[in-house]
Amino acid sequence: MIPAFLSVFLVACTDYGLNERKDDNYIQPSISVSPPSLAFALATLEAPETDVFQVTNVGSALLEIGSMTLLGSGNFSFTAPDYSAGLEPEESLEVVVAYTPDATGVQDDAAIFIESSDPHNDIIQVPLVGQVDMPLVVISPSPLNMGQVVTDEFGEDTLFLTSAGQVPVTLNRWEVSGDAFSLVEGDAWPMTLEPGEETTLEVSFAPTEAGSFSETFQVYTESPAPDASALLLGEGLSAEPIAVCSANPTEVHPGDSATWVGSSSYDAAGYHIIQWDWNLLSRPSGSTAGFPSGASADRSGFVPDLAGEYRARLIVTNELGMASDPCVATLLATPEEDLWIQMSWAHAGDDMDLHLLRPGGSLRTSNDCYYSNCRNGGLDWGSPGVTADNPVLDLDDIGGTGPENINISSPETGTFTVYVNDYPGSTYTAANNVTVTIFVGGYQAWTDTRPISGESVDEAFAEIEWPSGIVTGL
Repeated sequence: MIPAFLSVFLVACTDYGLNERKDDNYIQPSISVSPPSLAFALATLEAPETDVFQVTNVGSALLEIGSMTLLGSGNFSFTAPDYSAGLEPEESLEVVVAYTPDATGVQDDAAIFIESSDPHNDIIQVPLVGQVDMPLVVISPSPLNMGQVVTDEFGEDTLFLTSAGQVPVTLNRWEVSGDAFSLVEGDAWPMTLEPGEETTLEVSFAPTEAGSFSETFQVYTESPAPDASALLLGEGLSAEPIAVCSANPTEVHPGDSATWVGSSSYDAAGYHIIQWDWNLLSRPSGSTAGFPSGASADRSGFVPDLAGEYRARLIVTNELGMASDPCVATLLATPEEDLWIQMSWAHAGDDMDLHLLRPGGSLRTSNDCYYSNCRNGGLDWGSPGVTADNPVLDLDDIGGTGPENINISSPETGTFTVYVNDYPGSTYTAANNVTVTIFVGGYQAWTDTRPISGESVDEAFAEIEWPSGIVTGL
């Protein structure tokens, strides 16, 4: 309950419009006081008691402080540093409060009122209560930090509750704000502690998941003793090791080497990781790239044979036999050439041939790059004598499933056409799914998979406009 003299003060301030609310949607100051109130129970007639509270600007603009006023018992006084310049964001000032009682057994009440430019708390009060021979309970340690505990295990510690006043204090009940911490009473509650007497509670911290935990332990006392509280802190650690994986580098050209890195994996509980299980999850259609063998955390020497995305999975196991969740790393193989056409097919024994027609060209001529005339170069397209605009067929795969690649470092201007021919005389004669993927400027611009059946069939897949790089399926 607010004393009558304090109520009058608050009403008067409200009448003068000091509680006017403003729009939240702009930068503004915000006042915070910690602790929000002070209780004095250790003073004697011969020895005053002092305590402090902090005023902090937790907003985003300058907090102006108009005044600090103490109303109530004259047995309280306070001192504060100069606050005429206001408080910048996150800046604080410390207010020292002194209590000098003049009688025993009498409770003194007061409050310090702080007027500020906070649009939502333009006047805030800090209640003060003091009494010689007032009962008081002190909790220690506060906060109680239980440290790191592995999930599904538990840690233990002790809280001490001490009667710190000159008269007995009665403890009625206690509660904890969450579920990670549990307490067991050392003595039966409710109880009364004589001055200097203490009781204990055994604290157990049992996190069910990884992360930081902060809960409040609250003790409710019998009036006039103030209630007391303490923070309970702890960190839950994963019971399983953590797999951390990556590709180094994350992007290479087809034919270059990369390393799958797992050596950053760890076990937060401190157990040793003894096994790194790698496997290749996915690779571009037609790729035959194999994963490097071995048992080490890092696997070097991986060579992507096709342009596209490669994904590898890592699972690590610690010395307790506990396995991690999977970690997936990605490696991107990107061509150096401006134009790269890649073909693969599903079933071996079916000789598929990739054809690229230059602008205005026709099949099976010098204006068509294919197995007959274009293996490792051999055609002079674009500007005479310039090699950058000439096509190159890297490989003619006859008995397998590809890949076949045709690339041009710097294509001439015009419209190129991509064909696939089912070469006659193959041992596999059923329909075969053929995938063509086109990379422009090193990155995939288009892909399609089609069934091709019948020997000596020419299937037009796509047109490529250059220099725009626009790909159109046919």
